[in-house]
Amino acid sequence: MKRRFNSLSDCRRYLADALNRLEAGQIDSDGIRVRSYATGILSKIIETSELEERVKALESKLAEQGRQEPGNQPGGIFGRR
Repeated sequence: MKRRFNSLSDCRRYLADALNRLEAGQIDSDGIRVRSYATGILSKIIETSELEERVKALESKLAEQGRQEPGNQPGGIFGRR
């Protein structure tokens, strides 16, 4: 079965399922070790990507606000000298 990991919740569900299968004897400790390691790496990638998107959105918003505020014109809030 092909799985999609688009969020941290997807990673959490996958790992919980793997742990349940370990307890049921369906996979061995090496199998859970590999899955846990890969899921941990993927979780960090997802987390970093989400933070990157949020920072970009904030930067865009700040840049847009900076263009609209009169104090950000050449000469600052006191105007040209």
